[in-house]
Amino acid sequence: MREIKEKLDAIGAEIYNADELRFANEVYSEIVRFNPYDRALTLSFLVKANIDKPEIRKKIENEFDSGIIRDLELLDRISKVSFPETTRQIMNLREMFIKLTDDIILIFIKLAERLVALKESEKQGGPATVSLSEECLYLYSPIAHRLGISRIYQQMEDISFKHLYPDEFKRLNKAIEKKREQLERKLTMMSATLKDTLGKSNIECKIYSRVKRLYSIYRKIERQGVKLDEIYDLMALRVITTSPENCYLTLGVVHRNWIPIEKRFRDWITFPKANGYRSIQTTINSRNGDKYEIQIRTEEMHREAEYGSAAHWAYKEGVQGLDKDQWLNRLKEFLENDEYFENPHELYELLKSEMKSDYIHVLTPKGDIRSMPEGSTPIDFAFSVHTDLGYKVTGARINGKFAKLTSELKSGDVVDIISNKNGTPSRDWLDIVKTTRARSKILRWFKKHEREILESEGRKKWDKLKKRYAKRIEGFEDEKKLKSNLGKMGISTYEDLYFNIANNDLKPSLSLLKKLFPAAFKKEVEEQKKQFITRHSDRRSPKIEVEGLKGIETSLAKCCHPIKGEPIIAYVTKRSEIKIHRQTCNFIKGANIDTSNIKSAKWLETESIQSAQVKIYGYDYNKIFEILADEASDKKVSITATRRVPALDGYAGLYAELEVKDIAQLRGFITKVLSYKEIENVKLV
Repeated sequence: MREIKEKLDAIGAEIYNADELRFANEVYSEIVRFNPYDRALTLSFLVKANIDKPEIRKKIENEFDSGIIRDLELLDRISKVSFPETTRQIMNLREMFIKLTDDIILIFIKLAERLVALKESEKQGGPATVSLSEECLYLYSPIAHRLGISRIYQQMEDISFKHLYPDEFKRLNKAIEKKREQLERKLTMMSATLKDTLGKSNIECKIYSRVKRLYSIYRKIERQGVKLDEIYDLMALRVITTSPENCYLTLGVVHRNWIPIEKRFRDWITFPKANGYRSIQTTINSRNGDKYEIQIRTEEMHREAEYGSAAHWAYKEGVQGLDKDQWLNRLKEFLENDEYFENPHELYELLKSEMKSDYIHVLTPKGDIRSMPEGSTPIDFAFSVHTDLGYKVTGARINGKFAKLTSELKSGDVVDIISNKNGTPSRDWLDIVKTTRARSKILRWFKKHEREILESEGRKKWDKLKKRYAKRIEGFEDEKKLKSNLGKMGISTYEDLYFNIANNDLKPSLSLLKKLFPAAFKKEVEEQKKQFITRHSDRRSPKIEVEGLKGIETSLAKCCHPIKGEPIIAYVTKRSEIKIHRQTCNFIKGANIDTSNIKSAKWLETESIQSAQVKIYGYDYNKIFEILADEASDKKVSITATRRVPALDGYAGLYAELEVKDIAQLRGFITKVLSYKEIENVKLV
């Protein structure tokens, strides 16, 4: 290892500047902890190398084998795909990761490189940290989860949480810091007591303790709707012992000396998690009422929990075996799963759901055990055995008796699948299955076999859209330009356009036509600019009557931004200014308000234009923007400014300033925007 590092340092001095060299060493340090193999170390150090420069490429080729350059080219291509700007780019990224599943070292390196990039960005500050945090939290962290590399995904989550949810981070950090000294003191005392108790039973072990990470606390509070004091695993102890047998002996000692909490015991040694995680976990009550989660594992299990059960496969090239092949196939299925990646902001929760602890253990007729989520059906079981068996399943025998495909399996059931060579999946199965594997395979089958039908449906929608705006695009249907504009959107053929429309990846809208026939709408855009300038040069504010008097000078309160049509009230300030508030404004309801200064007010029926600000949250920033543009045009609402805002609860956010004539127009616009399945929430600012 020392020899390879000396060689890398020598070439690093030639190809890197100081910042790049520091970055390369950081990536190297991450990889060396769990994959000290020459090729892995070489690639990790060279991951920042600019191989587009002939002189750098030549130096690397002279020092290393040609395979290194090939691997660096693939890693370089991945780095040039941004996230999550367009569906096409996400698809490209997935396809590249699928290629990497046969060479898992490259996945390790890419994850390590993204973690170091995130750390570097945080040190330097700036807006890039937010977008990089989104990339890590919604794509790379879940992949690290799937690989079981807690050292990488936990750091990604913690840093991303800080930058994507700053308010929640500050609030939670403040609450934990108030308790941290007390919590750590309790953990120290409990560690000593546990160490002494296990020592009396001659169990050799090491004990570590920790206060639960902020992001884990946040997810649990959000997902379960609990308070901070109701979290059982806020304090945790980890017992590292010498053998699986000692793990179970340790569990016995713990349960004899402390009271275990019901339904908080998990044996992931006998039945490992889907990502290979092995450990025993239990939660106990201490004599003074404190709750502690206790994890029990061996050194080997601990290493796998930190660096992934797949890490040891990469020590030697060409390692084969049934377990490895099955594991890599599961990883590839995860990367191919459309349901995950069509909505990257749900990816984390889908993955957490897959990893949840509530599993049953079902037997094949030959006695093989298969672990499956609670609620799984014979269809899920069939797909767990083989994809083709899943496609052709028509029935099942459970414990020797015929059963419906909707039957819920229970631990200990012996399941025998009945199939028909002419059988095909049913769309109803999507409402029945519980496993992501079965659901993904069913969706993939329908996408493959129904593409022609979908293309036909998409073409009808496209033709209907063109017919609706036929006069506007007449004379602009140049096929060469249309194909060029399709290419800019990542669409290569008309069939792909129709398919994307039918699949709801593209909305057949005015916004789509403007992208594909920009020349047809050039005059309209220029006219909108003129109208905008005219409106702003002579803005018409709403007129208000106060106590029956017209023509009185008033101003709209900034605390509640009343919009014409809302119930309002006037308030005379100490400076004798008349401020107009919503009747529901918290300021007016305040205890320190002089009620004698409150006056009745109402809007006058005059034409006016007002500014309103909204924040729109949804699954995809580009789709939010497209919906905003379409509905603003349809509802005659003007957009004067937009900007991206940090994600909220995993949803992309867009801030928009609008011009409206009254509250009815604004509410109509908001109601219409909320009717789209891609939109989660709209907030008035």
